[in-house]
Amino acid sequence: MTSHTPDLSTMPATKRPALTVPCPACGWDASRLCTSHSGTRPRHTDVHQARTAAYTAAYTAANR
Repeated sequence: MTSHTPDLSTMPATKRPALTVPCPACGWDASRLCTSHSGTRPRHTDVHQARTAAYTAAYTAANR
């Protein structure tokens, strides 16, 4: 069986797996888009790097 890794560069923020965890950078709960510009606009094309790192840490811990 071949594993498929999604291409995050073309994936909208609403479909990114990192949205399953809260964002430590902007403080939003899971499933809420990260914000940019001091919280004035939602980030529709990406999430904060800190959120991606938090997701990776949670996923890694859950799959040990």
